[in-house]
Amino acid sequence: MNHATTHRSFAFALLCAAASAQSPDFLLTYSQPELTRSGSAGTVLRFLQPNEIAQIQWLLGPCSSMSAEKWAPRTCFHAMAGDENADGSYWNPAIFGSIDALLTGPILTPAFLGDNQRTVFWSPSVAMGTNISGIPGLRPGDVGRIVPNGPLDGQVQYFMRQEQFNQALGLPPGTPIDIDAIAFSPQFGVFFSLDADTPANTACGPMLVQDGAVVMVPNFALTYTPDMRISTVLPNSAVVLYTEAQMDAFVVNAQVTDRFGACIANAVDTEALDIDYTGPITTYVPCSGLVVFAPTLIFATETMTGASLLTTALGGSIYNTPCGPAGTSCSSGPTFGPQMGIRPTSTTTGAPSHVNALCSTRACRYVLEPQQHVLNAFPTGLPAGSTNIDIASPYAWNFVFVTFVPPTVPSPFPAFPFSMACFPDFYPPNIYYMFTPTVGGFSTFPMFSIPPLTTGKVLFQSLAFVGSSLELSTPAIIDVQ
Repeated sequence: MNHATTHRSFAFALLCAAASAQSPDFLLTYSQPELTRSGSAGTVLRFLQPNEIAQIQWLLGPCSSMSAEKWAPRTCFHAMAGDENADGSYWNPAIFGSIDALLTGPILTPAFLGDNQRTVFWSPSVAMGTNISGIPGLRPGDVGRIVPNGPLDGQVQYFMRQEQFNQALGLPPGTPIDIDAIAFSPQFGVFFSLDADTPANTACGPMLVQDGAVVMVPNFALTYTPDMRISTVLPNSAVVLYTEAQMDAFVVNAQVTDRFGACIANAVDTEALDIDYTGPITTYVPCSGLVVFAPTLIFATETMTGASLLTTALGGSIYNTPCGPAGTSCSSGPTFGPQMGIRPTSTTTGAPSHVNALCSTRACRYVLEPQQHVLNAFPTGLPAGSTNIDIASPYAWNFVFVTFVPPTVPSPFPAFPFSMACFPDFYPPNIYYMFTPTVGGFSTFPMFSIPPLTTGKVLFQSLAFVGSSLELSTPAIIDVQ
């Protein structure tokens, strides 16, 4: 048995154990700016941007109050990525453009630990700057994440590189591509969709891979790193699992409406993928002499405004969440958005977004976000309370620390064996700032006064004591200039 086969066998055993119950949470992004269903106690955390990751915790409370809440704010990405575009400021509201694809962390992560902002992989619509990470950075053709590396934060670690996707598609490695959706299981392989129609040389020969199609790289064509990222890919190994016409048929058969109540008749572009481990496994023969096995897939398409989700089960049907159908049936009115935790536009029109990226996992939500990300304080300074910082915490008591950040990205300190559920890194040096209780899951605390002639960057992070352990929030940076 070779090295790759050993990893696949071990991962398959873990997968079988984990698949006995679908993860209770969804991490997802939306194609347009949206508002949380709950309103997030009026904090800035209620605004969900396309380049931020939201979370739905199905089992947290009753379905009547289920809400998508901000899980990875832009300011968390700014702290991890640093001044990636070399403009002197950490704040870059357009970082990543949008997050087009999401993938849970390594299969070898124990299921009870779940995922955090360091373990989840994503694909951007706009390349991250390379000032900190170095080239090639995180490109639309990559699926990667940001990890600490030596003295610097902001380093990109890849699940699968653009060059590897191109190799599987039989394209020159440097061909620009844009990954629009991804799902992965070592039992089956990698599933993905592209943002644009692309001529490719697949395992079944030359063909046009349309942007609505779902492509598969079978597990026999992959080898893995020890933590189950893609190491090598067999050239020309990709197969089109579902053509765009077949995805259209799934959508038609599902009989789901858009935000206006119209029955959706096609897919156009496949935007999000996830594996439904509770569904059946199907055998496919994409071309003569090739047999592949594929699980049931959860998916979203460009046409599915109102943020519905469908499944390939039964030839195409509305996906059933723990809180009911993730979409409205034809002739029953619009798909509004609350089924995916966001607010409709009005009582007659659903949310404008389709689900843009999706993965199921278990995760802790403990986040900070300032109400203003840049403070113009020079030269006179600013009084205390010139802005506030909002916090979402599952814990009642929160202790806030502050770090004065140098021009380069600080190196965080791994919190292990602490903060095993929430953000895994602590940013030293730090000063205890204040204590803030959380009422109803949210709280707000003020910025301190800024002396005259002060410029720089300030990083806030909160911790909570949980039994004999502690958990850390996501970091939040304010540029003072």
